[in-house]
Amino acid sequence: MGWLDLPEQMMAHVAQLTTFAGEVRRAGFTHALLLGMGGSSLAPEVMRVTFGVAKGYLDLAVLDSTDPAAVLAAEERGDLARTLFIVSSKSGGTAEINAFSSYFWSKLTELKGRRAGENFIAITDPGTALEALAKERNFRRIFVNPPEIGGRYSALSLFGLVPAALMGIDVAKLLSRAQRMSAACGASVPPARNPGLQLGAILGALTK
Repeated sequence: MGWLDLPEQMMAHVAQLTTFAGEVRRAGFTHALLLGMGGSSLAPEVMRVTFGVAKGYLDLAVLDSTDPAAVLAAEERGDLARTLFIVSSKSGGTAEINAFSSYFWSKLTELKGRRAGENFIAITDPGTALEALAKERNFRRIFVNPPEIGGRYSALSLFGLVPAALMGIDVAKLLSRAQRMSAACGASVPPARNPGLQLGAILGALTK
């Protein structure tokens, strides 16, 4: 249930995320490719479609299919040397994500040799194999997420906020509005004024 207080908890990371987004922009990165699978990769994809990319920020795409055509299309989106690869895995051991990571690591090693790690960041839970690999390969940054959050509930955790910041989304405003909506859906709010209950009723009625 760790996702329940994420809007408050993640406010402490806003400055770090904003600073990092500026750092990679100044380093010359123009694209980002999130290597993910399942729930934790959906929020960045929704944010990309909903909010778009702010001027001068990284054009982000999500690779969550092992179809060779999808992998090739992701590879051909932009200059690999100016692409930041986001290896995003809660467990740190998902086979498909490991395959994506290995594939693009080999490509960047061909381009940059020992400096390939400059193009990679990791988002994972503490103590995972991915965290260890990222340290071994000298990834640009490792973001360690609170472990008590399931992947499908991770939109407002680092799994969603790191890609959001890279796209130029105002993460402080996003979290602030999430706090307001959380309060609006609280147990003390009468049902007639509770947007969470209203949405639930709408979904239930439409299901019938």
